[in-house]
Order: sequence, then C-alpha cells, then structure tokens
Amino acid sequence: MKNQDYSDETVYQKAARYLICLLLCACAGFAASGPLSLMAAETEAYAGTKSEDSMGEAVVTFSELNDDEVFLKQSQAHVCTLTSSTMMIRRAAMLSGNREWKKITEASVRKTAWLEGTGLRWNFTSFGITVAQKSLSSGNELIGLLDQHPEGIVIYNTRQPHAILVTDYTDGVFYCSDPVNNAPSGRYPVSMASITIESASRCWYVKNPVNLAVIRDDLDYKVDNLVYEILDPEEKTAVCTGMVKDNAKVVIPDNVELDGEEYQVVSIASDAFAKSKKLKKITIGANVTSIGSNAFYQCKKLKSVTFHTPVLEEIGTDAFARIHKDAQILILAEEQMETFAQLLTGTNVPQTVSIGICQVTDGEV
Repeated sequence: MKNQDYSDETVYQKAARYLICLLLCACAGFAASGPLSLMAAETEAYAGTKSEDSMGEAVVTFSELNDDEVFLKQSQAHVCTLTSSTMMIRRAAMLSGNREWKKITEASVRKTAWLEGTGLRWNFTSFGITVAQKSLSSGNELIGLLDQHPEGIVIYNTRQPHAILVTDYTDGVFYCSDPVNNAPSGRYPVSMASITIESASRCWYVKNPVNLAVIRDDLDYKVDNLVYEILDPEEKTAVCTGMVKDNAKVVIPDNVELDGEEYQVVSIASDAFAKSKKLKKITIGANVTSIGSNAFYQCKKLKSVTFHTPVLEEIGTDAFARIHKDAQILILAEEQMETFAQLLTGTNVPQTVSIGICQVTDGEV
C-alpha cells in the first residue's frame, strides 16, 4: 500500500478521516477481546466501582469498617475459613474503594477460593483481591500483621478445626468476628469467640493490594474494664458496649466520665456481654433505659442480675437467653413487677429463673 500525502486535505476531511480510524480501532478491539474469565470479570467489576477522595485514595472510617452488616455467618458447617475470608475480602474491598462490597458473599468467593473435598485454597484471588496463607507463631506476630492489615487476619486452629476473622488489636485487646452461628454477630473481643489467639497456628491474609489504611474515628472508651461509646454528645448520654476482659462481676454505673465530661449510661448494646465465660453477677445502673438483643446471651454462669433502674423501657430479643437456670433477677419495687414481666417477654429468660425485690439497707440498694 502506497504512502498517501494528506497535506492538501481540508479541516473537515481530516476530521472525517480521524473519526473513521477511531471506529475501525474500536471494532478491532471488540473483536479481539473475546469472553472474559470469571476472575477478570470480577476484577473489572471491582475496578469500576472505586470511590476516591480528592487525594486519590479510598476513605473508610473505622466505624464503617466494623459496621454489623459487614460481617457474616457461615451458611453451613465446615466453611468457617471461607466465611471468615469473605469478611476479610469485603473489608479489603471497602478500604480499596469498592462501593459494591456487599455483593461479595460467601457463595461468590467460593467460586475461586474453595476446593471441594479439601477446603479453602492456600492462595487465591477473588474480586481483585489476592489472599495467601502462612504459619502463625504467636500473638506478637499477629499484632504485627494487624498493624499492616486493617482489613483483618483470618486465624485457624488446626486441632479444633475452626477459623475466625481477627479485625484489630486495640488498647491491648484483640477483636474479632466469629462466623459460627451460635456466636454473637459483629465485632467483639476474642475472649467471646470459639477459639483463642494462642490456639491458632495458621492464618490467611490479603497479599494484594497492600498499604490499605483506615481512618480511626471509633469512639470507644475503656473505663474500669468496660467499653463505652458516646450516643449523644449534647445530651451527654453513653452506651456500654461490653468488657475489655471477661470478668465475673460487672457493675454498669449510673454515670461515667469520658474525655473529662460526665455522661449518663442509658443503654447496654446488643451482644455486649454475650457468651461471657466468666460473668456471674451484673448490676445495672439507675439510668439504663434499654438493653439490646443478645446482651447477655449464653452467659451460662450468670446467676445474679440486679436492676437499679426505674426507667427501663426495653429489653431486646434473647437478651437473657441461656443464662444460668437458677439465676435470680432483682428489681427495685414490687409495683414494677408487672411492667418488668412484660419487658422480659421475648427475651427467652429460662423459666426456672426467679424474680425478686432488691433489699435496701441504710438507704442503699
């Protein structure tokens, strides 16, 4: 084909020729592309949903990363590694700017991560995120990994086959989400999970992308072994969300000092003390108006619950399910008995639990 001289073309002729070339290139590219593989399609979908701030990096806060809806429960037995990894991949996707992270499910990750008859692959890529596994020698090593991986680390106990997602190490406490269905939902201390840090010998982690980061906006406050969050800074109200370390005796105070200011403790959060292995006695302060669902679920040693509050308005579903069968619940006054009985409806408190009146001595309950 001869080289052509376009020097005498008009502006309109040049523009028309340019458009024709563009159309020909587009057609050729489409013909050569062919069908996308599953992994490539996932990666393309992942890349097409990135949300970035003015600096070009994804913005995710600690609270968003640990919202209850981020976490999952396993669909069946023996898939804890898959479900835990799916939660980790969801969080990595969020930190990478994927606004469609909710579409990352146990079933969708299974396509590339699961080997039937064997279990979770040691290395795999799903939704553009590459996961690898390694041995885990100690809690200190896990702390180091969590410093580099705000999306979390999946740890696995080979002797008692089970996996959980360790989400973070904050103020000297490991936090996690356990995919097993009889464990609480959301994020909570590892002491409430099915396995311990010390029992884990292997882990899965996100190999790529690297250098993910989260903005620490969490408003957790640790006071006297209890964890609080501020509900309303203007009304000066707070919620107790659980314990730093599992303890046998807990007192929910009327008020607590946070950042140098006094707040009324008006609520106990859902799952706050669920599956505590040591809790035997809880005293609930005078300002508590609500107790969340599963708040004391499966606290098998809990035998004494004392309510100092005359303003209680709500007790959530299963709040006292599976506590000690001989537990005693004490309230302030006999005239509250009928109202309190109504509040207990639906909490699945054991039928053998007794309800009585607090004894007042020298003006104190």
